[in-house]
Amino acid sequence: MGRFTRSTADGDNDGAWGPWLEQAAGVGEADFDRAEFVDGYAVLRWETGRGGVGLVHSLIDGNASPQTVIRALRRRHGERLADWYACVVAAQTSTQVTQPYVPQLLAFDVDGAGKVYETTWAQLAAVLGQPAPYWFHTVRDRDAIAAWRPGIPPAVVPARDIVTPVTALVELAADEPDGSPAAELCWYLAREVRRRGHASATRNIAELRKNAAAGGDGAHLVLGAGPAAVTRPAPQEPPEMVRRAGWLSITERRDVLAHRVADFAQRWDGGQDWHTGAVTSVYPQACPTAREWAQRLVPADPGQPPTVLEKVLLDNGRDADTDVLLNDPVAALPVLHSAPGTPNANLFTYTLQRLPTRSPLAAVILSSNTCWVRTQDSTLWLAPERDGWGIGFGYSGSGCHTLARLVDVLLDDISAPAAKPGDPAPPQGLFHLLRDTPGDGTTMYTRAQLLAARAG
Repeated sequence: MGRFTRSTADGDNDGAWGPWLEQAAGVGEADFDRAEFVDGYAVLRWETGRGGVGLVHSLIDGNASPQTVIRALRRRHGERLADWYACVVAAQTSTQVTQPYVPQLLAFDVDGAGKVYETTWAQLAAVLGQPAPYWFHTVRDRDAIAAWRPGIPPAVVPARDIVTPVTALVELAADEPDGSPAAELCWYLAREVRRRGHASATRNIAELRKNAAAGGDGAHLVLGAGPAAVTRPAPQEPPEMVRRAGWLSITERRDVLAHRVADFAQRWDGGQDWHTGAVTSVYPQACPTAREWAQRLVPADPGQPPTVLEKVLLDNGRDADTDVLLNDPVAALPVLHSAPGTPNANLFTYTLQRLPTRSPLAAVILSSNTCWVRTQDSTLWLAPERDGWGIGFGYSGSGCHTLARLVDVLLDDISAPAAKPGDPAPPQGLFHLLRDTPGDGTTMYTRAQLLAARAG
């Protein structure tokens, strides 16, 4: 226990210190006051004989930091915060250590010692004189929380994860023509989120009720809401080609709705079905190959809002006063020129998961921690790479294994996908060649050299 406040109720101050929730327990039933919403947090407030207490549920993610909530409340109530709240208790999706199906509660005393402490639903119920409500994160409906009053039955709401809201998916799909890969993809994702949300809420509620029946801490809370029935069968995931076609059309769009759908994808699976892979940085001053690539870049159209891919780059720490948005017309990808004209200038762009060419591999160029592929039509490409599954050379780690596997498949099919977990091990000859490549300078291996290493 970490938060202590001085007890001064009824003019009796014996100098004892203790958590506010302990000091306020048993002083009579609290009166429920209201629900207020501040910065993405729902705060239910009760008035007790020792001051106000707020129960917080995050509408942004599953957990709420009590200190963050206090800062938000302080911005709203200013110097009168302590008049409104003596203690704030934040409900979590994480569970108690000793009771793994009961949600954790973290408390913060406004005029206390400045530390967060863990409490229990039984302790909170002792302060309120009644069980407090809890909403699992898949049924945290803002309107249902606003309408809650002590004693009412749990609301029935559509289950969905607050971290991955589906509204943008449904709106985008509704506007697409029949047969649209983007629509098929978005309908699938929206229905799958609902299905998983319903399954999660149903499972969590069942386990919580078991705990309550056994006399655990779950007996001291009530459910604020339960999931509405899902009557559709489980959705069938679209084929990979449909998923990739759908994301390709979405990531090329410039509207806010597409940006929201892309944000969903980043939270859902990191955009694994996008045609792009990892964000990488290229330093033109580091090697001739990078300078050759940089020379083909052209300015982006400043008169249009950013595409989805452009926005991702711009949102990653862009300095709006100096950074410049460019485009690679060959790879059809955006490039962000950071700190141009300075010694720290570099270029941020994406790798591709597949090279959009039929020209066979002519050479692999390794320079300044960057892997390049040159095809027989003399085009220069960044080597394909999946986000989170990097490639490398000059050492014996997993990145070198991944690059060796990539080179192996590109020798046979230039449009083969980037290497991924579970792929077969690369030929030892290729791996040893790339492992022993010097880390400094530039090394180029021709197709003939790579084929010889693979055969050896």
